[in-house]
This record gives sequence, structure tokens and C-alpha cells, in this order.
Amino acid sequence: MKMSSVAGCLSALLLLSACASSGNESIKNETSETVDQKIKDGVTTKQEVKALYGDPLETSFTDSGHEVWKYVFAKTRANGTNFIPYYGAFASGTHGKAKTLSIIFTDQVVWHHSLADSQIQTHQGIGG
Repeated sequence: MKMSSVAGCLSALLLLSACASSGNESIKNETSETVDQKIKDGVTTKQEVKALYGDPLETSFTDSGHEVWKYVFAKTRANGTNFIPYYGAFASGTHGKAKTLSIIFTDQVVWHHSLADSQIQTHQGIGG
């Protein structure tokens, strides 16, 4: 009886620790369609974007001087092989999805924007 409750607690702990998210949660549920409804090229201002999504994770400039803001959100899950004794030390990792919202401004107005939704994987350990 005691052993099964310990096993149950360990299983629950593994399931809870197997998920992780990072980045700007304001784009977590966004799709290209919902972003297009909120951001209009040539119309939406920097202040409006900041009100919608907060501060960007990264800012940069293009060669022509346009300012670029990037918002990123990633949700990952631990690979099942991470929990195999000994094997997990050699080949652990995660898999999941990442979203990147890129917005290019000319002066104070959105010039162009896009939302990319990508599959991601990480690998760690001796075999990674």
C-alpha cells in the first residue's frame, strides 16, 4: 500500500514537471487571423501595439532603419525518454510549439507584421 502511494506521488510529480512555458503570454492564444484583426499595416501605432501585447522581448533595426519588435511565446513538454533511468541522462530533451510575432515599424506606425507558429525540439545529454 505504501509503495503504491509513493509511486502515485512520483507519477504526479513527473506529470506536473513535464510542461513549461516561456515568453510573452499575450500572444499565447493568438493566430494569424486574430493578429490581423488587431494589427492593420499602415494604421496601427506603436502605442496601440504596446497596449495590446506589452513590451517586446527583442527590438532591433533593419538596414533601412525600420524598427523591429519581436514577441515570443513557447510551450514545451519533456520527452518521455527523459524519465527512463540511465537513458534519460544520455538523451533527454523537450518538444513543443513556439509562436513569434514580428512587427516592423516605419516612424510610429506598423509597416508590416507576421505571426509564425513553429514546432520546436531541444536535446541535451551526451547523445544530444
